[in-house]
Amino acid sequence: MSRNTEQKAKLLVLYDILCRLTDENHALNSDEIIAELAKHNIEVSRKVLPSDIALLNKYGYEVLSYKKKYHYYYVVNRHFDTAEIAMLADVIKASKLSLEQKSMLIQKLGEMIGNHQAEKISKNIINYDEPKRSNNRIIYSIDAIDRAISEQKKISFLYYSLDAEKKKIYRKEGNRYITNPLVMVWNKDNYYLIAYPDHHNNTITYRIDRMEDVRIEDERIVKKKEFVDFNVEKYRMQVFSMFGGELKEVGLQFVPEMLDDIYDKFGENVSVETVGDKYQVLVQIQISPTFFSWVIGSRGKVHIISPLDVKEQFTAFVDTIKKEY
Repeated sequence: MSRNTEQKAKLLVLYDILCRLTDENHALNSDEIIAELAKHNIEVSRKVLPSDIALLNKYGYEVLSYKKKYHYYYVVNRHFDTAEIAMLADVIKASKLSLEQKSMLIQKLGEMIGNHQAEKISKNIINYDEPKRSNNRIIYSIDAIDRAISEQKKISFLYYSLDAEKKKIYRKEGNRYITNPLVMVWNKDNYYLIAYPDHHNNTITYRIDRMEDVRIEDERIVKKKEFVDFNVEKYRMQVFSMFGGELKEVGLQFVPEMLDDIYDKFGENVSVETVGDKYQVLVQIQISPTFFSWVIGSRGKVHIISPLDVKEQFTAFVDTIKKEY
C-alpha cells in the first residue's frame, strides 16, 4: 500500500479499531492505537494522532478521551446499545436458522458494539438445548420475498410438511405455488409470509421455513383495495399463531387475573368493561381451532358470550374432543 493510499485509509481504519476494541471500560492509549494501525501498515506519530481523532469528532464520529500517564481514547455512542444487541441475538438463537447462520449473524451484531461487549453477550445468551429443525435456505427465501414485495412482483415456491419420520411431503403433489406476497411476520419463533391469491379476498399464511426454491416471478402482483392499508399487528392478534378462519366480533367474559393475557392477545387499546367481579371485551377474531384451544386452556377463566353461532361452534369443538378421548 502506497503512503498516499495509507493516509486516505487511515481515518477509516482508526475508527474501526476504536469501535472494535474500545468502550467506556476499555480505552486504548496512543501507543496501543499506533501499534494497531501498524498491523495495517499505517504509520502515525503521537503528535499527529490527536489531530486525526479531532477530525473524526468534527465529522460526528464521537471519540472520547481522558489523560492519565498517557492519553486514552474510546468510543461509546453506537447505533445499538448492548441490551438491544443482546435482545436481537437472543431472537436469532431461538430461530430455526442453521447453527452456522446463527453464528454468522450474531457475530455481525457483535461487531456493532465492540469485541468486549460482544464477548459478554455470547456468554450470557441462553443456548437452547431443544434441537429445532433448521432450513439452511431460509435466509435466501426471506431475501427473495422481501425483494418481490418491494418490486410488487408475484412469487412462486414449493411448500412441504413433515411426516412422522421427518421426511418432506410436498403439497400440491410437488407443483409450485404462485401467489401475491403481502408482508412477512415473526410469530412465536417462526417467520411467516402472509399472501393472497388472485381470485379471493382472503389471506393465506405460509411458514417460510417450509417454503423451498422461492422465485420472483416476472408477473406483477394483483392489487386489491382490501390490502392497501393492511394492518399486520391487527392481523396477528386476530389469527392467534397464524391459524385463520372467518372474522367475527366476539364477546368474551373473563376473570381479572386474565387481564394481562387479554392485553397480550388483543392489544392494550382494547375496551374493557367491568361486569360484577368479571370483565368483558368485544374483539375481532378469526374463528379457528387455535382460538377455541386458547379458551379451553384458560380452564374456565375465559368464556365466549357472543355471538350465539360461535358459542355453538365452541361447544361442538369441545364435544368432539370429549368423544375422541
